[in-house]
Amino acid sequence: MANKNRPKMSPQDRAKQFMPFDAVKGLKEALAKKEKEILGREEIERVEENAEFFGNIHKNN
Repeated sequence: MANKNRPKMSPQDRAKQFMPFDAVKGLKEALAKKEKEILGREEIERVEENAEFFGNIHKNN
């Protein structure tokens, strides 16, 4: 039910409410840095290759 005291939101403004956001700024980068410290170089390369492979699959579907 719409509030009669507020102007109607544009579709773009409504969509912004559902956009992903970084709730804790820098968390993603900090976790990636920690992951690199824990994993060995070979493991990191394998994970990156898998991420690229699955990313390409997702783009093509």
